[in-house]
Amino acid sequence: MSQVAQTPQKLTLPETPGRVAQAPPVLARGRRAWLHLPALVYMIALTQIPFLLAVWFSLHAWNILVPTEGFPFVGLANYVTEFVRDPNFWPIILNTVQLVVGAMVLALIAGTILALLLNRPIWGRGVLRAVATVPFLVTPSVMALIWKNLFLSPSSGMVDWLFHLVGLPNVAWFSTFPLQSIMFIVAWEWTPFVMLVILAGLQSIPDEVMEAAKVDGANAFMTFWRITFPLLRKAYEIALLFGTIFIFQTFAEIYVTTAGGPGVSTNTLPYYTYRTAFTSFQIGQASALGVIGVIVAIFAARGMLRLMTERTAS
Repeated sequence: MSQVAQTPQKLTLPETPGRVAQAPPVLARGRRAWLHLPALVYMIALTQIPFLLAVWFSLHAWNILVPTEGFPFVGLANYVTEFVRDPNFWPIILNTVQLVVGAMVLALIAGTILALLLNRPIWGRGVLRAVATVPFLVTPSVMALIWKNLFLSPSSGMVDWLFHLVGLPNVAWFSTFPLQSIMFIVAWEWTPFVMLVILAGLQSIPDEVMEAAKVDGANAFMTFWRITFPLLRKAYEIALLFGTIFIFQTFAEIYVTTAGGPGVSTNTLPYYTYRTAFTSFQIGQASALGVIGVIVAIFAARGMLRLMTERTAS
């Protein structure tokens, strides 16, 4: 019997009028990549170009009230002035750290308590959740005015009125406890954000886990500390990351309530940058402060992101 060599034949499909040839996946991905170009250009124009200009200004001595001095290049002299010669710089850095840490801790505690309460099956839970988010939706300047004039005013504030009812003396909150008062206002504003993040984490915990804890006889505190809190680690990390970044930028609450006083006791790095630029009109030094603030925020965010990544990998 003779063997016939068979050669592979290519199968071709007949072309139909309604059939459209599809581009290869690589070409399709390349075409879709161009769709991101407008967003990339917009982001660069909105963030990177102003930052590069701030870096350029920080390398020059520029006082807009004295145009005769010109725009001389001074290198890193503005940074040396802030770190070494400015007696207010390090106390202001300490104020910034205290404000961020204190407000974040208060917001985490209050947000956790609210999330635990509003996660229970109570009547009107949806309405209560909506009401609890109101402080986060109000603009910071309006919230600061409300607390300054309606609650913490020593002459007509509701807090001092309650103190008077129980026989306690009035307290000038923004003079006696200026940084702590601003810290409380900022924490009040960010508590709803923390509550929403923690509440989302609570609703992702399986009911079987909580029921198993009840069967084993664990009380409410042990259930939260041993089961709920570890399972909410991701939610706390997200709340801590975004809360820290945005609380670091606090400005309106300081401007409306204390204007940085008394002295520099409520000056933070962003507010001190504003004062240097628009009160002293030292644009070079203000740009240096702005660059320092950006670097601090970047390192803080990268540190927290790295910590979150390492904990996730482990």
